[in-house]
Order: sequence, then structure tokens, then C-alpha cells
Amino acid sequence: MKRVMAIDWGEKRIGVAFNQGTGFSFPGEVIEARGQEGIDRVLALAQELKAEVIVVGLPLRLDASFQKEAQEVERFKEELEKHFEGEVVLWDERLSTKEAEKRLIEADLSRKKRKKVVDKISAALILEAYLSRHEDGV
Repeated sequence: MKRVMAIDWGEKRIGVAFNQGTGFSFPGEVIEARGQEGIDRVLALAQELKAEVIVVGLPLRLDASFQKEAQEVERFKEELEKHFEGEVVLWDERLSTKEAEKRLIEADLSRKKRKKVVDKISAALILEAYLSRHEDGV
């Protein structure tokens, strides 16, 4: 199975998850950077993790239409593609952050602690969905 890294892009934070070449999703880190610095840090992490695929969560509305953030994510993906040798894939991430919040509340994490980890949990959920669709080795 290929090594995959998933990204939950946000205006303030970028959540990261990875699979280490397995069918399991591991929450990684939260990158608190924007613009070129955020792109550089994602690329450095992808190199460190030996990622072959980067999956970027695409925030669509429930009716599958684009919102402003989706356009920002597409630009982010295009910048990654300029410098990443592997494949960069957009992946429908509708409700992943809400699901991550729900799971963290069920785990009884305080609001302050949830804020620190919700983005990487959301990235892990995006990666889980991607991996389950690509069980044949990605």
C-alpha cells in the first residue's frame, strides 16, 4: 500500500494525518502556518513521512457546491503539485470536522484540548475515508 498523507486545510491551521504504508490512519500534527510557510511545512513533512500521495480535504457544501474555502483549497493543492513529486488528490471532506468534534466530545476532551487536536483528527477521518475507498493498495 502506498504511503499517504492527508491534509485538513484551514485558514488558521492545517491538520495532518498519515498511514505509514498501512490501512490505518494516524493523526499527525497541526501546522499553525499560512501561505507559503504552510505549504513549505506540508512539503517537508511529506518528505519526512516518505508520502507518495497527499490527500487534501475539499470542503464542499452539503449540496456538493463549492464554497469560498474550496477555492482556497484548490489553490493550495495547485501549489503542492508544483513541488511534490507524487500525486495530490482532492477528497470530499464534508462534515469531517463536525465528526471529529463529536468524537472528541464523546472522549470528554475539554474545549481547549479539542481546539488543539480537532484538525489532525479531521485529517485522520479524511484519510480513513480515502483509504477505505482505495483498499486495493491505493
